[in-house]
Amino acid sequence: MKKIIALTAALIMVFSLTGCFGMGNNNNAATADEAKAGDISTYDKDFDGLVKYISDNNANSAKQEIYYDILGAKNGVRFIFSRNPYVEVYDFSNITDGGESAHPETASFIIDSVKAAGKFRPIENGAEMTAVITDSGKYVIAWDATRNYDYAKKVATDDLIKNW
Repeated sequence: MKKIIALTAALIMVFSLTGCFGMGNNNNAATADEAKAGDISTYDKDFDGLVKYISDNNANSAKQEIYYDILGAKNGVRFIFSRNPYVEVYDFSNITDGGESAHPETASFIIDSVKAAGKFRPIENGAEMTAVITDSGKYVIAWDATRNYDYAKKVATDDLIKNW
C-alpha cells in the first residue's frame, strides 16, 4: 500500500513539474509570432495592408466587425487584445479621396477632431476616444482613453503612422 501511495505521489509531482516547465514554451510562441510579422515595407499601403500589419504584430488579438458606416467611413475593424483593451481602425479614404460616404459630415468632423485634438466621440453622448490619424490622412486608429494600455508603443506606432 505504501508503494502505491509513493508511486502516486511521484507521478503527481512529475506531472506538476511538466506543467510548470511547459509554460516556458509560450516564449517560443511569442518569438514565432514576432517572426511572422514582416518588414513594414512588405505590406500593401491600403486598409487591408494596415489591418494585416496590426494583426501580424499583435498575434494575441482578435478582429471584430464594427459599424463603421455610421461614422461615414469606408471600412473599419476592431482589434480586441488580452484583458479586453481594444483598438478601432477606420478607413476614411472615401472622404480624403473625394469619394462617397453615407455620412460625410460626420466623417469630416471626426477627421478634423482627430487632427486638432487627437480625440473624437464616435456617437453622441458616447465615450470619448483617443485617436491618431496616419500621415496619408486616410486612416484613423482610435482607442478608449480610459484603458491603461500603451497603444502608441504596441499598435499606433510612429512607423505605422508614417507608412500609412
